[in-house]
Amino acid sequence: MAFCHETYPPFEVTLQREDAVATVVVSGELDLATVPQLSAIVAEHRDARVVVLDLNAVTFIDSTGVRALIEADCACAGSGSGLVVLTGDGPVRRMLDLCDLDGRLALVTDHPSPAAHRVAVTDTGPMAPPPPKLIPRAG
Repeated sequence: MAFCHETYPPFEVTLQREDAVATVVVSGELDLATVPQLSAIVAEHRDARVVVLDLNAVTFIDSTGVRALIEADCACAGSGSGLVVLTGDGPVRRMLDLCDLDGRLALVTDHPSPAAHRVAVTDTGPMAPPPPKLIPRAG
């Protein structure tokens, strides 16, 4: 009997804080077991004008991870900051596209500059979620 010994990258969360921009870099799997760590660090840094979640190194995301992103967006908006999710082109972007969250969350493929954040957030106020999509009734 053969055993499959796959090794998965460990889950890691690191923070880079530059002025009013807090960049949270996440690697590994974002799931039920790891979401509490991400949620805690986002909660600690909601005082930043912009919180960037760099999920380029995330190898897997489940529905719990997706929910955590939506909750982080709501929490940041509630505290007057904006949330930007850096997805790259990997599994996170595919999952968020499948969930049709491109209009709900600020998804980007490259890390935006702090100057772009200042203009986007301070000139128009905190980012608000778009209005819900209306589905026309048949008949």
